[in-house]
Amino acid sequence: MALNEFNFEHLSIKASVQVLQNEKKRPFKANIRIRKDSAIWISITPALGIEVARILITKDTVKVINRFDRNYFIGDYAYINKRFDIELEFNLIQSMLVGNSISFEKDEKVKLSVDKEKYYLGNLKKRKARKADNKPQKIERQKEEVISLWVDQYNFKIRNFIFSDLLANRFLTGEYKDFKSVGDQLIANDLKFDFQSEKPAKVALQYSKVSLEGPLKFSFNISSKYEQVYY
Repeated sequence: MALNEFNFEHLSIKASVQVLQNEKKRPFKANIRIRKDSAIWISITPALGIEVARILITKDTVKVINRFDRNYFIGDYAYINKRFDIELEFNLIQSMLVGNSISFEKDEKVKLSVDKEKYYLGNLKKRKARKADNKPQKIERQKEEVISLWVDQYNFKIRNFIFSDLLANRFLTGEYKDFKSVGDQLIANDLKFDFQSEKPAKVALQYSKVSLEGPLKFSFNISSKYEQVYY
């Protein structure tokens, strides 16, 4: 499966995004730029096309400019974790955006089997993982973390995943559809993520343009008139 992971040095994406949280839908456009294993830059614009927020994520830092409220945040991943009430870090976010696999712990026994038209890889038995596919709360508490991946038998791309933090009763599920070629590789253009926690949220992304051209700019200039906020 590693041979079929999406490989890149620089990646730019134009996407339509919809966030559903607290029974409110928030649609917007996003320009996403990624320098592999280094930085993720996101510019957010509503329907009018004027940027309202800019985000820069690195291995250990999260920076956010809120142009609507004229403030900015610089800190660690507590900002994102507080928003979705789930532990996220750079490698996981990068993998989610390009549909690459979530790493298992070293020396962990990974189970491999066939689940209908998909291959199943995970640290939980297939039978129990299938029960948790639609209802992650059904996962038995055998481990602190459960990672389950369902891989397409034909293109070996990830179609679904479950990442579960059982101690905190938090679950993240993902679904990938509409695979299209970029260069000689495939990337999903329809992505859906479901954060199940005390602050549940659903995030759907539709990619309209994906490019491997680089290098890319990651400009992040903060106005001296903006106020710094803390979370």
